[in-house]
Amino acid sequence: MDAALLKETFRQYTERMSSIRELSSPDIKSWDDAGRYSDRLLQNFREIGELASVNRQMLDETLYPLLASTEELNPKISEELEKLADSLITVANASGDYENLDLPLAAMINDRLLKETERSGNMTALIYKMDEQMDICYSIMNMTERITTHPQISAAYRDKGLALGRDFLGLLDKDLFLTIEDPECRAIVLTNARFMTSFYERSSGDEEINERNLEILEMMLSIAQDDFYRQALPDFDWQYFVFRTLEYFLQCTDIGNARQFTPAQLARISERAHALEHLCAEDPERYRDLIGYSFVPVNAARCYYLAGEIPRQAYLETLLAGYESRGEMDFTTDGCYFNVLIPLEIICLMDPGHLSLPEEALLTDLYHNLSAFLFHIPNSGGMSFLLEYFSEIIRRFIEIPSGVSFETFVLQCLAAMHPPTYIHSNMVGMIAERLAYHLLATAPEHFIGFPGCASVTDVLDHREEILSYVWHAGICHDFGKVCIIDTIFVYGRKLLDLEFDIIKSHPLLSVEFLTAHHSTRQYADVALGHHRWHNDEGGYPAGFDTAYSPYKTVIDLVLCADCMDAATDSVGRSYNRGKTLSNYVGELKEGAGTRYADWLYPLFQREEVLSDMEYLLSEGRQRKYRETYNLLRQVQDEAEEA
Repeated sequence: MDAALLKETFRQYTERMSSIRELSSPDIKSWDDAGRYSDRLLQNFREIGELASVNRQMLDETLYPLLASTEELNPKISEELEKLADSLITVANASGDYENLDLPLAAMINDRLLKETERSGNMTALIYKMDEQMDICYSIMNMTERITTHPQISAAYRDKGLALGRDFLGLLDKDLFLTIEDPECRAIVLTNARFMTSFYERSSGDEEINERNLEILEMMLSIAQDDFYRQALPDFDWQYFVFRTLEYFLQCTDIGNARQFTPAQLARISERAHALEHLCAEDPERYRDLIGYSFVPVNAARCYYLAGEIPRQAYLETLLAGYESRGEMDFTTDGCYFNVLIPLEIICLMDPGHLSLPEEALLTDLYHNLSAFLFHIPNSGGMSFLLEYFSEIIRRFIEIPSGVSFETFVLQCLAAMHPPTYIHSNMVGMIAERLAYHLLATAPEHFIGFPGCASVTDVLDHREEILSYVWHAGICHDFGKVCIIDTIFVYGRKLLDLEFDIIKSHPLLSVEFLTAHHSTRQYADVALGHHRWHNDEGGYPAGFDTAYSPYKTVIDLVLCADCMDAATDSVGRSYNRGKTLSNYVGELKEGAGTRYADWLYPLFQREEVLSDMEYLLSEGRQRKYRETYNLLRQVQDEAEEA
């Protein structure tokens, strides 16, 4: 293809992706009532569908064949591919800087360009390309390591990043280092040799990996004092290099020493914490404006506490002092650290089985503040960064009977991060509960086997309990999606295999979250099975036989409600227009006994059932959009008044 034509094709693709991002998250303050807001969302997602259709055609006909080709790329074509990858990683527009526009696609492009650069033998070009690849691998590793149920997804990018890091370490050999003529390339080698230790993050409990991490950081400090490297890079900012290296030591112990460094290793890290505080005290003006500088005292206090140098109360007081000093509407990197990471560290300090009343009150306040912070985030661009910590907060959530329930907190997170998923969860709860209502009235025997129900009489005696269970199971069924919101945001094209694997992880993630709490563990089977076919011969995850669950009928109801809402809604699902209820009932008939329970289609032949479903899919859905709009608008108005 002609390079000029390719350039224009790629430019248009990037513009469409930027438009899609804007359309998917309209500023709620631009609309003065819920009806206009929901109408705008519907119109926006129709536009997204049209843009996505053009994108798919471009990818299928132009980009994917180009990336799959084994022929040597024309230099001008390579240049345009590189520009496209860069534009997909960081895009600035009217709403601010997004972290990335399409990171997985950028990774595919960079893989192809890296192979091309390796083939060329150009060392300078190779170092630049390795640098880009390392950043992409780290970002995708962070995006996928929240998916603890499928560690192999993240491991692939961790291993790729570590392999690149070992290559950079190898280039630090003094003879090899001098063969790198470009000073900027030498700086890239040094920076990435240090940065490679970031790929050891979350390698919980592996003493050997932890030791290797510390050894590399010690090597970086030695290099910073070595006259050979200082003479080879006289203009390099060695002070900054030392600051970041020491900072990396402190970050090793974050989230309450989740990586489980040994006491001896913690003592060494504590020494480096003292060194960093001393460095900052010597020349505060030099470091004051660096990202992370203001967080040094908190990180250092954690290291001292873990090493046994200060008591728990002293560390907690440091955390609380840092938290009180935060800017509640500060969405910079440092602001996110103070608003999100400090609460996470406080939660890690708590003993769930022995909470004092002041600790319960503190946790309740933290949960309220965390959800408020999420609601106020100006756009979705920083979501990937925040999800790393919010996922851990949800995993470590301590439920307090008189405080914020786990169910409420996660629903608030979904409402703030992705309103369509929040609305979908509520819709599934409403639809499933109403179907259960009609099934109890017409064929209650299907609930025999539900806990406490050995007969139809038992079922009828437990009617209200069953309806309440179905409602809560419905709204909790997608809780695992809170970890993968940034993948759900992919509207502009078909999902890649990586992204589909991520999406398919959400039932297991939901189970992980729900089973951690007494108040929600009873809904785990429904969350796990809501994408399994009724006959257990299709869907995911494989290996869960819903027939043996006491909640089999509820699983079938939630499966039906989930598919019905997804099929008939156009918002949040840009790849097709919503179907009619009649279309969906036809699918129920076609899938009876396989995907769907064979009693569902007859249930939908009843006039009262169809009437209720029509209401829920029209006025009921609009009502839920109005409620969500009012919730979001209230939070925005309160922020402006404050």
